[in-house]
Amino acid sequence: MKETNDARFKSLLKQALRPISPELHRDLWPQMLRRIDECSPAKTVPWVDWVLLAIVVISNLASPHSILVLLYHL
Repeated sequence: MKETNDARFKSLLKQALRPISPELHRDLWPQMLRRIDECSPAKTVPWVDWVLLAIVVISNLASPHSILVLLYHL
């Protein structure tokens, strides 16, 4: 009984799944370079982040003990 179930299972799998080819149908490297260019950090960093960074730097320059507080929270 188990052998017939195995054979039936194999035939169902062959019907449901398409054959897998080990070779790629296209080159993925140009797509990867395009995505890297689209997601470059200089283009995606909003101005609010720069303002927050400036506030952190100025507060650390004004009171150096706040550096330890900042490191503690990181």
